[in-house]
Amino acid sequence: MKPLSRKDAAFNDRMFELTKQFNHLVFENPDMLDAMPERFILVLLDPEDEEFNRHSIELAKNMPHPPANAPLVYIRMKKHVRMVQQEIWQAEFITPPLAA
Repeated sequence: MKPLSRKDAAFNDRMFELTKQFNHLVFENPDMLDAMPERFILVLLDPEDEEFNRHSIELAKNMPHPPANAPLVYIRMKKHVRMVQQEIWQAEFITPPLAA
């Protein structure tokens, strides 16, 4: 087995991340699966990476043993960053006259 090229390794890393996040979403929202056929080929897409998307689609279309009559289901994975405000408390030792 030959080592992966840098490009293939980057694709695999991104696919792993998108798959992990998709699985997380499905576990949190199992109703998502109701919108999908019983058998399907999942195609994960990154809205910020057209080269990744082309490769992902190519792999899905050229699977060596695809399930019979399984349509391609395209999922665009969008990352949303949420800013969370956090309160941090500090304790300060003061001299007795100010504490009174």
